[in-house]
Amino acid sequence: MARPTPSLRSLISEGLRHGGDLVGQELELMRRETDGNIRAILGLVARFGTALTLVVAALVMLFVALVKGLAALIGSEVLAALIVGTPFAAVALILTVMGTRRMARSNLLPRRFERQVGKDAALVANQVAD
Repeated sequence: MARPTPSLRSLISEGLRHGGDLVGQELELMRRETDGNIRAILGLVARFGTALTLVVAALVMLFVALVKGLAALIGSEVLAALIVGTPFAAVALILTVMGTRRMARSNLLPRRFERQVGKDAALVANQVAD
């Protein structure tokens, strides 16, 4: 027994329904990916904050010890503070620039969502062409 051919109206209706389902699934994918990126950033901020607090406390103690020891050798506490502090300030600047680049907006874009939309568009184009 032959299956009846669907009418144009039912084909369009089914196509729209499938298209709507596809758009809904892709929006859900984008939402999940964005939520994951936000959670990852918040976790990184918390870890960096804790690490920074501990590092600052340790560096203060190290700076004081180095400055006092160098000041005893050269006779000037101001010059000793400049000699000790300059390399640490340079490293801090480099790390800040690197961290800022890592947290750039371009690194937070939903890449999987973009790839999936491209694949789906190509699939629909192939289906329409056939």
